[in-house]
Amino acid sequence: MTKAVRPYLGGQVRRTVLPSGLRVVTERMPHSRTFSVGFFVDVGSVRESPNLNGASHFLEHVLFKGTRRRRPEEISAAIESVGGDINAYTTKEHTCFYARVLGDDADLAVDVLSDMITSSQILSREVQAERTVILDEIAMHADDPVEAVQELVTSALLPQPGLGSPVIGTEQSIAALSRAQIVRHWQRNYHPGSIVVAAAGQVDHDHLVDLLDRLGDFGRPARRPHVPLVSSGPGLDRLPLLSDRRPFEQATVSLAFPGPKLFDQERFPIGLLSVIIGGGMSSRLFVEVRERRGLAYGIEAGETSYSTGGLWSVDWQSSPDKVEEILILVRAELERVAEHGVTEQELERAKGQLRGQTVLSYEGPQSRMARLGTAELTGDNRTVSQILDTYDHVDTAEIGRIAATLLTRPAVLGLVGPKRPTKRLEKLIN
Repeated sequence: MTKAVRPYLGGQVRRTVLPSGLRVVTERMPHSRTFSVGFFVDVGSVRESPNLNGASHFLEHVLFKGTRRRRPEEISAAIESVGGDINAYTTKEHTCFYARVLGDDADLAVDVLSDMITSSQILSREVQAERTVILDEIAMHADDPVEAVQELVTSALLPQPGLGSPVIGTEQSIAALSRAQIVRHWQRNYHPGSIVVAAAGQVDHDHLVDLLDRLGDFGRPARRPHVPLVSSGPGLDRLPLLSDRRPFEQATVSLAFPGPKLFDQERFPIGLLSVIIGGGMSSRLFVEVRERRGLAYGIEAGETSYSTGGLWSVDWQSSPDKVEEILILVRAELERVAEHGVTEQELERAKGQLRGQTVLSYEGPQSRMARLGTAELTGDNRTVSQILDTYDHVDTAEIGRIAATLLTRPAVLGLVGPKRPTKRLEKLIN
């Protein structure tokens, strides 16, 4: 068992590794009366072979469907009866089960979550019931044009297995998944070495460690199926325009470029560049497209980064007949930044905006718990203060160099809307 302490926004984080390999990270917040805890599992769609697409998300659902000690309704009732919340989510790179309760009910939250993760029954009838629910969820996602356009550009720019595939799976993959496949996926990936327990708020680190040492059977095998995380994928120069015609009122658009991976140093200048170009109501594109011309309700820019890939995009929704005009303005602004960079005043404003938003986002125990868990899974040992200091050292010259590189990479345009794209639109992309 090893322990370490490191500063975090004025507080301290404690870390323990149990003999089984289970990692426990906590931050005590003396003035908090609540306890937020999450079980973070190192499995998402990037760990799925094509015939298992959606298995991690499917498993997240069925682990709520009853254990040897609790019926399905008793899992949520145990937490809700003390006024708490319990839920879960699956991403491309991890799965998280979490709960928030009053400090006095911390042991209950840990017991319920560990029971789900280690002792679920995964009965055939529950698998069939959740299959129907997930197919409905897939249909619901298909009705969301923002999600649809994100899938288009992600599948083109991040062709690695799992990154370019929908986390939720497809109708075909979900219909084909068997109970045996889901159980094997659980047994192979849910073992102590792949799990991080993170907690923040009114937390007693030593007590939590002792509790986890006693609760549940974390002795699952540590084997993991070999899934390649890199593949060649389609050439971007042959896929400049990706469209999906759907009967929506507006067009949903994403102009996307290959972007940085999770630990690439260029994420820092790109993050500030995102704020300057499309990071709020005072950003260049919002002022030009919304305030001056009234072409769209909103427009924004930002990055999406994973361990093995990433993208940077400008996104907006507008009337279909205004897409071309907005794209011309976006391309012109990006070319202007790539050629001339940004001003000192813009950079200082972006740093202030980013610093404030970051600190405000980590005010509560739940957000701090989430950062602790994901940082431990990815091996990110930087504190928020260290990350903000790195942003502070970015200068205009560095942003200029990054912009010139990023914005001249081959782009793709994702378009979901009621009209077919014109040939002229394709010529405007690159």
